[in-house]
Amino acid sequence: MDKFLKRKELDSEQNSEQDESPSMSGDQKKAKMVSSSKFSGTRQYSESYISFGFTFTGDAKKPTPRCVVCGEKLSNSAMVPSKLKRHLQTKHPSLQNKNADFFVRLRENTEKQATFMRKTTKVNERALKASYQVAELIAKSKKSHTVAEKLILPACKAIVEEMLGPEAAKEIAKVPLSDNTISRRINDMSADIESVVLEKIRISEKFALQLDESTDISGHAQLLANVRFVDGDAIRENFFFCKALPEKTTGEEIFRVTSEYLEQGGLKWENCTSVCTDRAAAMVGRTKGFVSRVKERNPDVIVTHCFLHREALVAETLPADLVPVLDDVVRMVNFVKS
Repeated sequence: MDKFLKRKELDSEQNSEQDESPSMSGDQKKAKMVSSSKFSGTRQYSESYISFGFTFTGDAKKPTPRCVVCGEKLSNSAMVPSKLKRHLQTKHPSLQNKNADFFVRLRENTEKQATFMRKTTKVNERALKASYQVAELIAKSKKSHTVAEKLILPACKAIVEEMLGPEAAKEIAKVPLSDNTISRRINDMSADIESVVLEKIRISEKFALQLDESTDISGHAQLLANVRFVDGDAIRENFFFCKALPEKTTGEEIFRVTSEYLEQGGLKWENCTSVCTDRAAAMVGRTKGFVSRVKERNPDVIVTHCFLHREALVAETLPADLVPVLDDVVRMVNFVKS
């Protein structure tokens, strides 16, 4: 019995292919293709339904009727003339006497609007990407955020208008470069970099920290930290964080600020293998120092003294006969670097 059913199905498909004429329009061929679907229990779209103000959307094998006037989508079971006509009469009674050409033009206008919106979205995406690229350059050069709107954008518009014409200059003007926008872009990129670094540290599991406390030009204490971790086959060293110390610059306060940041990033002191400090009293105090608090959480942590700080201490107590030697070394290093 199954083979006879399949044979009947193939015959119907062959007959439908023979009925197609080369003179059919694109919409008629599309409708014919939909109506020739072999999915049982699925209502198919006919081009004559446009006279009721309906086209279709979705999969051509299982189309969904969509009103070209209000855009409402009906179920596939509503793909019958009576239900489509009822929608037109109840929702759009003023259009029920319009001919099919009216709805065809309406459908074409809707498609043009959709195409225009897609193009506009692509333009906005390019402008957004350009805005981030400019913000990155400003951040790397440490320039004021207002330089983009006051200098970069006018300069780009002048260059593009002279080289490519006024239409291209209008496209350049669409790039958002206000000072607040640049600030948000930089914050977005900073947050993204931070999340990437934290994710890599979580994957690596083990990490080492280098911390130092200093006072900025405004007199506020700042805690800076670098982190070292394994990323695949390479050892990475990245800037970790810069946090203000709102209270006293004690070891307990440094430990509290660092612990809060680690917890927010999903990291644990148990995975910290090494801590490098300048061996100040707040860092290496026997009872309340930062290192002693870290060892309470991880007794196996390795504590090292920063080599740069060691060199600075040596230079402070350098004998007088070695000062000229050190000066010569500094001049040679600076000459090589330049």
